[in-house]
Amino acid sequence: MDEFTQAVFDAAYASRSQRHLRLLFGALLILKHIVRGLLFSWPLYLLAFSGMAVPGFQTWVFLLPLIPAVVVSGFILRKGLSEDYRAVLRGRLLKIRDVKWALFGEGR
Repeated sequence: MDEFTQAVFDAAYASRSQRHLRLLFGALLILKHIVRGLLFSWPLYLLAFSGMAVPGFQTWVFLLPLIPAVVVSGFILRKGLSEDYRAVLRGRLLKIRDVKWALFGEGR
């Protein structure tokens, strides 16, 4: 890309509308990956929260699976977000109609 084309792209990329679209798409990607992480590790959350119904000292045994559940969900969220950000948002001029593509990865 020559200097003029790069300068025009940089100006458009730094515009207010593009920043707002990147913020919107970023929030949607975060929501997508939070739901994905919860769907993947819901049995661990269910087991951990079912321990609250058990009276007595043994409640902490049921809460132990909550630690790996949070770690797994956090890992899925971080890895998925970084991959999707690189593939969808970084270095692109976005349009509002690209939301479906960003969320579901369908053809542009």
